[in-house]
Amino acid sequence: MASYMILTPPGGGADDERARFVADSFSWGAFLFPALWLLARRMWLFGIAVAVLQILLISASTMSGGLLPALLLHLALALLVALEGPMFIVRRLIARDWTLRAIVPARDLETAEEIYFANVPSTDRTAIVRPVVDWPRQTATNSGPGLGLFESYGER
Repeated sequence: MASYMILTPPGGGADDERARFVADSFSWGAFLFPALWLLARRMWLFGIAVAVLQILLISASTMSGGLLPALLLHLALALLVALEGPMFIVRRLIARDWTLRAIVPARDLETAEEIYFANVPSTDRTAIVRPVVDWPRQTATNSGPGLGLFESYGER
C-alpha cells in the first residue's frame, strides 16, 4: 500500500480538478533508468548529475578491481533515485507554490482520488455551520507546566 501526496496548484482550492497525486513508493522506471526518468520528469539538474555519475561509474568499472565497487555504487545511485524520486517531484511542485493538501494511504490511484475527494469540502456545496462551543476556562495563577511534562497543581 502506497501513500499518495495530494498537491493543488497555486490559487486553487482543495477540490481543484488539477490536483496532482504523487505516489510515495518505489519506482521501477527510476530504478532501471535513473537519469532518463529524472529527465522525463523535467528535473534537468538532477538528471544531468545522475547521467554524469553513471558515465563516471562506467569508466571506473573498466579499471582493474573497479568493477565491483562501480557496480555497487551504481546500484546505490539507482536505489536512491527510485526511492526518493517521487519526493523530488513533490519538492519541485512545492517550490512552485503548489500546496500539499493531504497524504492518503491507498492501494491505487483511483482509491486515493476517491478517498480524497470524498473528504474534501466542495466550494459548490453550502458550508456546514458548526456550533461554537465555549468551553469553561480554568483560571489558575500557575497555568503553565512545571519542571516536567505534567502540571504540578500547586504541589511540591
